[in-house]
Amino acid sequence: MKKISALTVYLLALLLWPASSLRAAVGDEFNLRIDRGLEILYQGQYQEAIDTFDAFINQHPKNPAGYFFKAGAYQLRSMAYETDVWDDLQRSLLDSSLNLSGQAISHDGRDAWAFFIRGGTYAYRAAIKVRTKDYFSALSNGLSAVSDLNKAAALDPRLYDAYMGIGSFHYFRTKAASVLKWLPFIGDNREQGIAEIKLAIEKGRYSKVMAQNGLAWIYVDYEKYPLALEQARQLESSYPQNHVFFWIAPEVHWRTKQWDKGSAGYARLLKLLDQSQPMNNFNRVVVGSRLAKCYYQQKKYREALEASQKALGLALDERSAQRLKYERGRAYEVFKQSEKKLKSSQ
Repeated sequence: MKKISALTVYLLALLLWPASSLRAAVGDEFNLRIDRGLEILYQGQYQEAIDTFDAFINQHPKNPAGYFFKAGAYQLRSMAYETDVWDDLQRSLLDSSLNLSGQAISHDGRDAWAFFIRGGTYAYRAAIKVRTKDYFSALSNGLSAVSDLNKAAALDPRLYDAYMGIGSFHYFRTKAASVLKWLPFIGDNREQGIAEIKLAIEKGRYSKVMAQNGLAWIYVDYEKYPLALEQARQLESSYPQNHVFFWIAPEVHWRTKQWDKGSAGYARLLKLLDQSQPMNNFNRVVVGSRLAKCYYQQKKYREALEASQKALGLALDERSAQRLKYERGRAYEVFKQSEKKLKSSQ
């Protein structure tokens, strides 16, 4: 019998080896571009972050991570500018992420990062459905998200990033059960959810900043205001140019009727909004209206008049004007009351 060379044996072994083992796991292809893209994204440099994720996609076109993180960049950018102009593009990126992460899972059912990316993709889809008030689809996508994220954490207990989504689900499902009476009673899992999000903050790599932001808003919702302010101060200190992280503190002061601190926070936020070259005036109207109310409650009627007048004078598209009927109505009321107070004092 002819002797088989060592090279031949090696090549035969490769041919007979399961296809899943030949495919690089999703996480194996991660590189510093993702870390860099996220860091500049949180600084508010949205286009630069998107360009960085595009470079990763060009190098790894079959890896769902690039599409996933790029979709996340558009999600944050849309929040910052309060616009739906990038919704179609984000949906396309999420479709690519879902398709490629599904392919990775079919090749290797133990690829924890593939489950994480697919779960995160479902979570983004759920967020879009909530924004469009399609709550049944949002719940369906949310359930798919937490299922995949739980699988990711089970496959790799060190994949702490997954706990941001898992913890958020546990917190908000408890809250939803009190509103949507048809949901089965599941007990109060809010503290469990908070503990899981903290784990993502402390030990996660890619989710820690947004986990911290999410936890701050959970503390606001849970009325644990000192804890919310603690998270807000850390985010403001780390990302001083990104107004996205400057909404938390004035919201706390607004809810607790600390009008002097509220006016300082909203004035600072309005300045950041002006510097960010917003695509529309939606956020500026909201902040201006609240700033005017804070001034009025402090009996600073001249400042209240000017702030409300400025908010009312901002141009809005038809959709934004409809959504802001309440805020503009409040600004108008402050304007009229401030004008009355100033006239009576003369």
